[in-house]
Amino acid sequence: DHWCEKHSGARYDDDGQWARRGEVITPLLEAMLAEPYFAAPPPKSTGRDLFSPAWLEPFDLQQFRPEDVQATLLALTAQTIADDVRRHGRGVQDMFVCGGGALNGALMDALRAQLPTLTIASTDALGIDPMAVEALAFAWLAMRFMARQPGNLPTVTGAQGLRVLGAHYPR
Repeated sequence: DHWCEKHSGARYDDDGQWARRGEVITPLLEAMLAEPYFAAPPPKSTGRDLFSPAWLEPFDLQQFRPEDVQATLLALTAQTIADDVRRHGRGVQDMFVCGGGALNGALMDALRAQLPTLTIASTDALGIDPMAVEALAFAWLAMRFMARQPGNLPTVTGAQGLRVLGAHYPR
């Protein structure tokens, strides 16, 4: 989204249309795939704390057409997801995508090309709005809190153990 907004003015690449106009830069893709996070075993979690504009700086992207970088970033996303599914998802037959990526036709097509034996669909197919997943996660955390059950995975968060998360402030 950052790259798209910086170079096209749009907040995100609507349906992956801009990425579709670019060509994947194979040497750049290979350099990006060398990121150690991609080789880390699950469970794992990250976001803009790692994959920020600063993460892009060492790649000297000014030498490429912006739409080619966008195509490469989309290919990176699809390949890293597919690599982890192949590595850790033996027996998986269906994959349901949520968040903005589920609305990106180019990304969904790239995932299907990378994982042709899987049925890949948006969580919409399950009756779950792909953009509501974060709200549903918070509802699940609230349910866990009210039931006094842990809501964390220490191997992901680094916590010392399972914890009931949150607080209740009655009126």
